Amino acid sequence: MASDCSSAKSNRSTKYRRVARKSGVDESLFGNKGAPSDGRAKARETNGKNSSISLTELQRIKDFAAASSSLLQQQIKDDDARDHEKQQLTHSDTANARKEYMRQLELKEIEEQTQTMSQYEQAKLDRIRKQAHEKLVEDHDIVKLLKTCSERATAFAIRDQQLKDKVERNKKEQEYEQRMVLAMEIDRLREIEAREAEEERKMKKMIDGRMIIEEQIEKRHDARLLVEEARDQENREILERIELYRAQDEQKAREKRDNAFKVRIEIIHANEEHVAAQRERKLIEKREDEMMIAMQIEQDEKVREREEKHAEAQRQKQAIHKKLLTEQKRAVDRRSEMDELRERRAVEDAERKFRQRQLMEAQKKKSEVKALDMARIQQQQERYQQQKLVMEQKREEYENAIKHSRAMAERERAEGEYVRRKNIELINNLKEQIEENAKTRMALEKEKIQEGSVIKQQLANERAKLEAVREKMLNEMKTRGIDSKYFGEIASLDIDRLFMK
Repeated sequence: MASDCSSAKSNRSTKYRRVARKSGVDESLFGNKGAPSDGRAKARETNGKNSSISLTELQRIKDFAAASSSLLQQQIKDDDARDHEKQQLTHSDTANARKEYMRQLELKEIEEQTQTMSQYEQAKLDRIRKQAHEKLVEDHDIVKLLKTCSERATAFAIRDQQLKDKVERNKKEQEYEQRMVLAMEIDRLREIEAREAEEERKMKKMIDGRMIIEEQIEKRHDARLLVEEARDQENREILERIELYRAQDEQKAREKRDNAFKVRIEIIHANEEHVAAQRERKLIEKREDEMMIAMQIEQDEKVREREEKHAEAQRQKQAIHKKLLTEQKRAVDRRSEMDELRERRAVEDAERKFRQRQLMEAQKKKSEVKALDMARIQQQQERYQQQKLVMEQKREEYENAIKHSRAMAERERAEGEYVRRKNIELINNLKEQIEENAKTRMALEKEKIQEGSVIKQQLANERAKLEAVREKMLNEMKTRGIDSKYFGEIASLDIDRLFMK
């Protein structure tokens, strides 16, 4: 902006200087060097006469100088404006001339390109136009129908030829199939024989294997039965032995009590008979006998209580006790009075040994009963573990079935949700398509209504074109040698009626 202002000032200054050198001012004021004006002469004359001027004259000179300077400035401005307009016109004329020259060059180039277009390209454009026109004609429904009829006639002709070829081919195939059937029947019979032999061999092998397996099964079954019978027999023997031991223990206990009572009575009578001869000794012996009797009674009571508690442990004890009683009877019969004390001591020793043996037998029987109880408990535990394992398997199967059913239900629910979403999307798409089709139909109907007058003329032209197409197709069919009996469909095709549809 400052450069523009400075350039404008410089222009004005140069122009002002140029204008100042010209004689564009009033010559009456300043005159000319060569030809002084009358005013100067008069002034010179007046100068000679009077060298002073009046105030009015001075004021007039000032006014005239101010008006001259304003006129000079206005003239400078006008000259600047004219120069600027001239410069702009010069630039615009140059630009317009350049544009016109470029446009002329472009027109000349286009004209040269148009003139230099080859005949081949023109023919190519003509061929493209022709193909486009033929494509438009071929896209017509009636042309398609004519093509369909032509192709159907061609297909019928081809089918006749194919039927002839098929008859010959079927004949050859039947002959070939007959030969193949015979060969296949022979192969089938051979294969059946080989298969029967193989099946017979397999059946024989299977029968042998089955017999071996049946023998093994029978042996295992017999062994299992023997083991079970032995176990049952052993259980029955144990029960019978227990019952027998219980009955023997009861019988022996009764006999023992009776024998002990008899022995005590006999001992008392024997002691009373020998009281007179050996009173002092007998008194001592009597005391001892009473003590032994009391001890024996006490021991009998203890044995009876023990027998009631441990009935099974009395089996061998009664046998030994019976033997001791028998020996005691023999000792009472053959021993003398001198040996009674020794016999009683021997009986006590025998009873003590018997009690020890009885205790050992009771412990043994108790251990056997304990072993039987342990075996029974172990069997119960094994049966319980087996039942627990079966219950665990059933529970796992039930849980797996529940999980599977839940997974199936979840998958069915997901599939149902997916199908529902797909149905909703399909319904929305169908609605959009219906709306689009409705809009398209409305637009087509509007176009049809607007183009009604044009369509009539086009229909007439199309009829003529279609007639020409039909004639062309008939000629092509005749040229291909198709039988004339297939021309009826194309020849009888009513183009006007099809147009009315």
